[in-house]
Amino acid sequence: MKKLLPIIFFQLFAIACLAQSQSDSQYSIGFKLLAIEEQPKLLNEVRANSKFYTTGLNGLMLKINDNQISYRFLISTFKEDDYSFKNECLDCEIVNGEYKSLDLKMGFERSLIYSKFQPFYGADLGYKRTTFIGVSNDNNSGTFNYDTNIEKNGASLTPFIGVKYNFVRSLTLSAEAGFDFIYTTDKEIKTTNANTNISVNNFTRWQYNSRPLAQLSLQFNFGRD
Repeated sequence: MKKLLPIIFFQLFAIACLAQSQSDSQYSIGFKLLAIEEQPKLLNEVRANSKFYTTGLNGLMLKINDNQISYRFLISTFKEDDYSFKNECLDCEIVNGEYKSLDLKMGFERSLIYSKFQPFYGADLGYKRTTFIGVSNDNNSGTFNYDTNIEKNGASLTPFIGVKYNFVRSLTLSAEAGFDFIYTTDKEIKTTNANTNISVNNFTRWQYNSRPLAQLSLQFNFGRD
């Protein structure tokens, strides 16, 4: 009897884990609660080390669940009214202004096990638009250099890994980390304070951004097969 009790306990535990999974619901809607991530560089931005920005409540996600694979659609925004960075070199220019970005993505995630606690991996393809309006000053004297208006449009590829916990059938907490590989078309305009053009540059470039917490999301699950 004593040997039988542990076996019964582990069987009951396994049944309880299997009884609640996001895969049991056909659809999920998620809210992005928190993110910690880098943003793409602007102009000839120089960073001494990685610079991460923390945001919250700035994204939505819709998922279609098909057994252990989910197809997902995401939209998120980022806005920083006092965005600043060093340009050309660490002691050359400091640029301050308003930064805005919009991300639209679609992809998949695949759960590794079928239980309440589910590790997963996946990838998203997306469109990214970034705008920045600001002013450059000399880093040492504070002397005005130029006004700048920047627009970036591009495609992104985001591989990720994560874990999610299904409290009940209808409620899931999920956290994931990943990397952004971004290919953008950039337009950079520099003007004097009299609004006379100094330069207008158009070019393309690749960038890579780290996302140690790509998103912490709360997801509501509904519908059954």
